[in-house]
Amino acid sequence: MRRRVALCALLVAGALPARAQTHLVIVSGLGGEPRFTQEFAQLSESLATAAAKRFAIPDSDIVWLGEDAATRAPHFAGQSTKENVERVVTRLAARAGSGDQIVIVLVGHGSGEREDSKLSMPGVDLTARDFAQLLAKFPTQKVAFVDLSSASGDMLPLLAAPNRVIITATKSSFERNESHFGQFFVDALTKDVADTDKDGRVSLLEAFRYAAAETKRLYDDDSRLQTEHAQLDDMGAKAGVGDPDGHSGQGVLARRFFLDGAFVTQAGANDPRLAALYKDKNTLEEQIDQLKTKKASMDSTAYDDALEQLLVRLARTAKTIREAEGRKS
Repeated sequence: MRRRVALCALLVAGALPARAQTHLVIVSGLGGEPRFTQEFAQLSESLATAAAKRFAIPDSDIVWLGEDAATRAPHFAGQSTKENVERVVTRLAARAGSGDQIVIVLVGHGSGEREDSKLSMPGVDLTARDFAQLLAKFPTQKVAFVDLSSASGDMLPLLAAPNRVIITATKSSFERNESHFGQFFVDALTKDVADTDKDGRVSLLEAFRYAAAETKRLYDDDSRLQTEHAQLDDMGAKAGVGDPDGHSGQGVLARRFFLDGAFVTQAGANDPRLAALYKDKNTLEEQIDQLKTKKASMDSTAYDDALEQLLVRLARTAKTIREAEGRKS
């Protein structure tokens, strides 16, 4: 009994996590032809702008490296050469705090297989092997690596690890045709289209699911065979899935990964009490997710007791939020 009580106290009364600072690095590669060059630049600039304006990431924590070194746009920091990418990421690793969020987004054309899977860049290309070495610089941070390039699927097994969200636009390197997933993924973060749980925020899981659904819809509407199948792995399983539910197994980490890194919704932005309630709600949901991962190793009674206490607290917090917002349900 004492063991169960101690476990419940640990799970329920744990300190609330502080705001996690997000650091965003966008790398757009070679277009190969004008329309792709323009598209990759537009997607990258839109994402960088949204990061600053919608998610309140400081300008100093948003870096965009792209094809045209002469680009004059906010957050653009130079050409996307191997040397520049490695320099930016290495500097970031030196200053990022423990528990911060690192988000790296690739936009462009991909090629190669397995550890030689790569993004087409000015000069020498960065491979999956190179990116694995770069991500290893963040052992205490929560990492999201989002590869929106074609033929990106082979990146996932090489980069997947605990405390990382790995997203690729395709299932394997053999899906080499033009990818549309990237456009929809950026839309999810830059437009009001993907907030399925209506909490005023868009998680990486919501962005992934929206983009995957819209990609399928595009091919269905055109009566074409779908040639790209996005994948997500946030368990370190090194095997992605195309339909993570975020409640058991794949997608749990992505469901709690927000670019703003905070626990404040749009509704609570100007109401400190409401903001605190949403922070409590998010914390309880994270604790429930963590508890579920330990179910197999726990005494069944202890697990049920701990889960019940967390669910009761979550229900009460959700009810208080609804009342504070003047909602009935």
